[in-house]
Amino acid sequence: MDEQILENIGLSKAEIKIYLALLEIGPSTSGPLIQKSGLQSSVVHRVLKNLLEKGIVTYIKVGKDNKYQATDPENILDFIENKKKRFLDILPELKNKQQRGKINYSTEMFLGKKAMFSALLNIIKDGRPNEDYLSFSLIEPHDDKEIVDFYQMYNLRRRDKKLKVKVLVNEKVRPIYEKNYTKELLKKAKVRYTNFHFPQGIVIFRDTVIFVHWGENPFVVKITNKEMAQQFKEFFLEFYNKEKDAY
Repeated sequence: MDEQILENIGLSKAEIKIYLALLEIGPSTSGPLIQKSGLQSSVVHRVLKNLLEKGIVTYIKVGKDNKYQATDPENILDFIENKKKRFLDILPELKNKQQRGKINYSTEMFLGKKAMFSALLNIIKDGRPNEDYLSFSLIEPHDDKEIVDFYQMYNLRRRDKKLKVKVLVNEKVRPIYEKNYTKELLKKAKVRYTNFHFPQGIVIFRDTVIFVHWGENPFVVKITNKEMAQQFKEFFLEFYNKEKDAY
């Protein structure tokens, strides 16, 4: 495999070593990665942090250890669209490596805005018309221009896929919403306002529940579990159905 292509799209040689190692051996703590890559412990931990921020590696906590896992290689396309053709040349081989060591987990974490944008886009990439997309909205972070711009684009993506979007928003956020989003967009998103104080930043789509935090150290936690998703869906609709469409 021509690893130079991965280097050309912005990955360092150390990042490539760790990423390929994770694809080959599957979910792993840092120890086996140090052994397989031949890199020093401090270098491996620094590289893992970089890959987490780029959204191409995730981890879960197992006891006191972090267990790292390479995400689907197609996620790389989210930040290298301008080099998509070159990356597609090696994508089948990367997928082959992933399949040899792949173990699916129900929990993933994404760190940083770019990784979070990628995670949110990824869950609806194959969305079908009339599928429910339910969201307990956020508050202050909607005043962040980068996040506002993302959600404006994200709303269009959901509309193009004809998802049945429903958003529950706390009443005190109304001024922020009406400042940043058109009434037409809010109407399409089926926004309803409520005085109920609910947990913020929760998205329910299919069998997935996503917890979004846009604070000083932003992150997304993605949990895939059918029963849990159903419970959150029922919880959402119980309050959403008590309110009226805002627009």
